[in-house]
Amino acid sequence: MDCHPSERGAKPKSNRNKQQSQRIVRKLPPRATNDKRNNIYITSKSDFKAQQKRCEDLLNAGTKEIYLHCMGYSITRGLNLALRLIDNSDGALSYAINTSTIKLVDELHPLCDEDDITYRQRNNSALHIKIFNNSLFDIVVPKLPAQTSCTEVNIKKPQKKQK
Repeated sequence: MDCHPSERGAKPKSNRNKQQSQRIVRKLPPRATNDKRNNIYITSKSDFKAQQKRCEDLLNAGTKEIYLHCMGYSITRGLNLALRLIDNSDGALSYAINTSTIKLVDELHPLCDEDDITYRQRNNSALHIKIFNNSLFDIVVPKLPAQTSCTEVNIKKPQKKQK
């Protein structure tokens, strides 16, 4: 009772793995959306204490909110950083979290000169953490616009008596 591997539910052989083994994958970094000073991009390569000090310096300098952006493997590092900042603030800071999916582009460089460079798209999960100051002293009350047409009151000036 000799059967073929394809009859047992194995995947059919394809040339895809053979083509990718002959190429070098170069993962391009994601594009930064804003170049503002209060955006901090968390990576697994940067020093955790240095990122924490940078965030604390920004918040102590008067910045009302900072944004931590992290994706993939560095999501846990970004969450740990946000929680440490909030714990060290004694209740002065709060946070809001948003998730998203980011499309990344990889370059596939061939090992031989006959083929061209090809591109591959893939998705990666991302986390955006907004840390803001919730102090009562920083509350800004918006001014209401002056309404001239409805609140205008006609005040009559007393007329001088003529002789």
